[in-house]
Amino acid sequence: MSSKTIWRLTGLGILAGLLYNSWPFGFWLNPAVEQNSLASGLEAVHQPYNWVFIATDISSSVIVAIMCLWLWRAYRHGRLRTPVRLALMAMGLFAAGTIVDALMPEHCVPNLMRCPSFTQDHILLLHGIFSIAASVFLFIALFIVWLYNRKAILLNALLVGYMVFGVISLIQAILPGDNGNWSQDYYITLCSLVLVCFPYAVSLLGDR
Repeated sequence: MSSKTIWRLTGLGILAGLLYNSWPFGFWLNPAVEQNSLASGLEAVHQPYNWVFIATDISSSVIVAIMCLWLWRAYRHGRLRTPVRLALMAMGLFAAGTIVDALMPEHCVPNLMRCPSFTQDHILLLHGIFSIAASVFLFIALFIVWLYNRKAILLNALLVGYMVFGVISLIQAILPGDNGNWSQDYYITLCSLVLVCFPYAVSLLGDR
């Protein structure tokens, strides 16, 4: 793949990452939710400016899907080897899961009001399933490109970032009380960086 195409794809990745990382706007558009609940609460029904966060998630995912299709076409003639194919499929599933997740927002914001459990609110259950599935597929995509490019400093840094998130989550699970939602903000930012770096990581794998 030419360097010009890689830069164009990286530009798409940067745009997708910026749109996906929309939580900082919550400090201005909906500070109550941003400071007291998870980022998904920004998309909840009847929340102010929820359409902004739904639109950014969907737009980001559409861009990711375009990016994956572009990469698929670029490597379809002899270079679309199994690792590339699997990484692109996993990233595509991340995009699909994020779109479905955004289209099924929560009907209630935990920590700000009394909400029904997922057994009563089936949309909440589906929202959680697709959100978790999307996160898993994003990690799988990253892990595949890292597995075949283990000397790439950038990919190693992203894997370390995931390890740090795991440690933070463990500490928050052990410590009593409300530890805030800053770890999720960190995780969303980390996922955004994966989107930015993904085209370059695939090019390392596909251009071998």
